[in-house]
Amino acid sequence: MPVKDKEKKKEIAKRHYAKHTAKIKATIKSNKEKYRKKWRDYKATLMCIHCGETHPATFDFHHVVRAKDNKKVNRLLTNGNYKGALKEIEERCIVLCANCHRKLHDAEYQAKKKKKEAEASLN
Repeated sequence: MPVKDKEKKKEIAKRHYAKHTAKIKATIKSNKEKYRKKWRDYKATLMCIHCGETHPATFDFHHVVRAKDNKKVNRLLTNGNYKGALKEIEERCIVLCANCHRKLHDAEYQAKKKKKEAEASLN
């Protein structure tokens, strides 16, 4: 029978946690390790779309279209949302090595700078 009183729910949850702390912490640790391994295995299957780099430690995930509702992959992972991170990558990102990612952003910056200079020269 569910408890409707919020304070009573909190008290029940505190007692449960106090009684089962070691088991709960072990489960959390086990789940984190499991998902980290899945993430490492997933990254090992990727490669940079520009240069073909395959070392997983070098990968960045670049959002193709900038939008306010884009979620940062590293934040999703930090919060334990591995499914959300995979979904974000598949739907909105391209995989680049760190060097190619920096070069891409530099090229975007240079193009934006030239556009501003051209607009300024017309005025």
